[in-house]
Amino acid sequence: MKIGIDARLYEAAGPGRYIRNLIRELEQIDNENDYIIFVTGAGSKLYHPQNPKFKKWISDYKIYSMEEQTVFLRDLIQARLDLLHVPHFNVPALYPRKVVVTIHDLIMHKFAGKKATTLPGPSYFFKNIAYKLVTIFATRKACRIIVPSETVKNDIQSFYSGINPKKIIVTYEGVDDSLLKLSPIDTKGSTVRLEEMKITNKYLLYVGSSYVHKNLNILLIAYRDFLEKSATNLHLVVAGRIDNFSQRLAGFAHALKLDGKVIFPARYSENEYVKEEDLAILYKNATAYVFPSLSEGFSITPLEAQAFGIPVVLSDIPTHKEIFQDSVLYFNAESVIEITECLSKILSDENLRFDLIRKGNENVKRFSWKKMAEQTLQIYKESAQFRHKL
Repeated sequence: MKIGIDARLYEAAGPGRYIRNLIRELEQIDNENDYIIFVTGAGSKLYHPQNPKFKKWISDYKIYSMEEQTVFLRDLIQARLDLLHVPHFNVPALYPRKVVVTIHDLIMHKFAGKKATTLPGPSYFFKNIAYKLVTIFATRKACRIIVPSETVKNDIQSFYSGINPKKIIVTYEGVDDSLLKLSPIDTKGSTVRLEEMKITNKYLLYVGSSYVHKNLNILLIAYRDFLEKSATNLHLVVAGRIDNFSQRLAGFAHALKLDGKVIFPARYSENEYVKEEDLAILYKNATAYVFPSLSEGFSITPLEAQAFGIPVVLSDIPTHKEIFQDSVLYFNAESVIEITECLSKILSDENLRFDLIRKGNENVKRFSWKKMAEQTLQIYKESAQFRHKL
């Protein structure tokens, strides 16, 4: 079987992490099928096949562009694939052969509006319509829809009626071993790097974007209230790329008089991203991990925090309850008081911290990228065999 994977987001965060780990694990477990990995020029510099069955094909076309619907479509047809996996939802509309899609979440369905974008109103309006149309098309065209949690499966069935639930397959994601291998041994070197990022005290850690649904404004208010009550010098570290959303958040932190207390380490990186080496240092040395999101498809970063042995505090949304069960401390994401109380508990109760670290270590063992790749390979085989849509 000849399988194509649209890996044009290979170098990106989010879907890129999923793509990188999927391809890496497939190279380890599949010596039977042939693969064409479609990458951009930037992705080609990072991806070097380790299995002779895997070949890369440079398709340097932007996501959501007319080129994607025309020139990339031509590449896909020329490749003469038996099956195409699109690890996003942007399937070229006229592609005539079998497709498997991954839908990571439906957050753009749930959080639409002026606060969810930095685009001008008309541009965002048309972008949002295009997104919904493309997603509808992907769910209809796909042989199988891969999702990272039962929560996302339920969301798809809620937003898109008429889809056979047997068509939607849950494959849980995992923790990237390569990140854990970067865990610093040199304590002195870690301290120096933390100081370079302006982190001079113990700190709470958040890793991710500053998008509206991440609910970081509420976290900042709760953090301010916690500081006022506890008289501590604890930092809050927001480890995500520098963009319009993080700049907006920094302005809010300034308004709350939290300058020098809320730290954005990407400011001290060469490309305004947090390097993997720095991320490992941040995880390893954090006092606790806090994640107040209002909606997620899976939530990899809290799982990474557990793998690094950090106690985790999370919003009590359905995805988190599904993935983390009783291994974390939960709060109502819309309650400043509850978040403040949880911060106090996680920092003052050593027995609670020890218990959450122990449970976190056990929880991480339930998830692996290898298992996800094995399940995905089985989905490929089933999709190639069936003749009629579910």
